[in-house]
Amino acid sequence: MIGALLVIGSSTAIGLYFSTMTKGRVKDLKVLKKYIFLLRGDIEYSSTPLPEAIEMLSRRSNDRFREFFTQVAAELRKLDGIPFAEIWDKAIQTNMNENFLTDTDKELLKKLGDTLGFMDKSMQLKSIDLYLEQLELELSDAIRTEKEKTRLYNLLGVLCGIFITVVLI
Repeated sequence: MIGALLVIGSSTAIGLYFSTMTKGRVKDLKVLKKYIFLLRGDIEYSSTPLPEAIEMLSRRSNDRFREFFTQVAAELRKLDGIPFAEIWDKAIQTNMNENFLTDTDKELLKKLGDTLGFMDKSMQLKSIDLYLEQLELELSDAIRTEKEKTRLYNLLGVLCGIFITVVLI
């Protein structure tokens, strides 16, 4: 009896883990969208250079994205001659594993970094606008499927535990 409860409990926990990942992705996409909007605003309205805008963004953030923006800002301050795209990509690889973004989300973010570092203000704004449109599509898709996936993962976790218990008995 205890073994059956452990099997059902552990499979339910696995289902809850996957549903938490689905909810977390939606939350992380919303937060990332907010930060990119802030970056866009700093560049457009304050005419802040990109390194300074990212520096201010790193000070404003207080969640999982803080380390990402802090690393990019620190590398840009060094003035080592490393292209912005490499700095951005390295920061994604080292700091974006602690959040719920998918590989597709990270690839879109990487493409933003590929186009940001070497253009003038208007082209940077257009690049950010394109990224925000792509991010909005990913976010709307994630929101649309969040409820059904969350419910599905929770239900599958419980049902798989019951099925394994029945098979073992």
